This record gives sequence, C-alpha cells and structure tokens, in this order.
Amino acid sequence: MRSRPGSRRAPLSAEQRAKKPPVSQPVFRTHPITGRTVLYCNLGYATRIDGMDEGESAELLDFLFRHQEQEKYFYAHHWSQGDVLMWDNIGTVHNAVADYGPDEPRYMRRVQVMASRDYAKLAA
Repeated sequence: MRSRPGSRRAPLSAEQRAKKPPVSQPVFRTHPITGRTVLYCNLGYATRIDGMDEGESAELLDFLFRHQEQEKYFYAHHWSQGDVLMWDNIGTVHNAVADYGPDEPRYMRRVQVMASRDYAKLAA
C-alpha cells in the first residue's frame, strides 16, 4: 500500500507487509451489472502494472491517478444528522476524511445490493 499525500497513517511494518503480500489485479474491469469499463486502480494500492518496466508503469499510473482525481469526478459530502450515503463500490474511489472527533463515531455497514452472486470472487 502506498502512503497518500497528507496521510497521517504510518507506513506498514515489515510484519504487517508480510501478512498482506502484493496481489495482482487488472487495471480495468467490466462492471458486472452495467457492463461498462471501470478503472480499478487507485493511489493507495496500485504500485505497478504487470508486464511494464518500472518507469513506464509509474508514468501510466500517474496519468490514471490524475485522470480519476479530476474535479468533474469529485464529490464531497457535508454530513447532517441522519444522513445515509451509498456508492457503487466497484467503480468508485472513496476516502473518509478524518474530520470527526472521538465523540463522533464513524458507523459503517457494508451491504451488497442487486447481486445474485458474489461478483468480487468472479472478478478476482
């Protein structure tokens, strides 16, 4: 996992990295419901593109990261009490901003909607 700019999270220790070895994933996937092609890489996890030399891979990943960070794709939610937020986890880059205090717990419940089978296993 890469360290994001501005992240306060410490890099993984050698022991933590050993428990989570690198996994090869496709850069593009077909969305199982819409059939559209989705970009499946982000700055936090994608470190290299298989089959490319390191320089070419870094250049292409940088291009893809800058593409997905364009303002036209950005949404920031301003929370109010009682809000519920949902997104399509297959083709969305999302990040929780740590702008809440210890007396404001972040509660999440993950669900899979409209799936007749486990698409994550099929895409792997």
